[in-house]
Amino acid sequence: MEGDQVYTDKQLVIQRTGAPGELSITGAIDYYNAESVAAVVAGELAAGAGGAAQLSDAISGNGDLHIDLRHLEFTDVTGIRALVQVAENAGNGRRLVLRGLPSRIRMVMGVVGWGDIPNLVIEEPAEEPTTE
Repeated sequence: MEGDQVYTDKQLVIQRTGAPGELSITGAIDYYNAESVAAVVAGELAAGAGGAAQLSDAISGNGDLHIDLRHLEFTDVTGIRALVQVAENAGNGRRLVLRGLPSRIRMVMGVVGWGDIPNLVIEEPAEEPTTE
């Protein structure tokens, strides 16, 4: 189901990347679509928690939902809070892993303490290779 769009509106597209348990978010999250984004992300997180996927996760140790946010153009605090709430409500040891989160948003999440939620992982960006 690579590239399957799981949500779209005038300013945002959420799609599966093709790898199990991975989504990509492109566009903007704000007050108007934050609730829908949270519902979609929570549904994807829950969908990976049952049946054969649960057995596979138990073997591999990875029941996480990874979200690529490199193409997130904007989010307000409502959008950030929507993702945080999904992580807070994740069960069965599942986690929400945010990768490519813009530095300004990582900073805000750290200041308000949202970066310390056990079921939320904010991946640090890969370091750029230095040329000497």
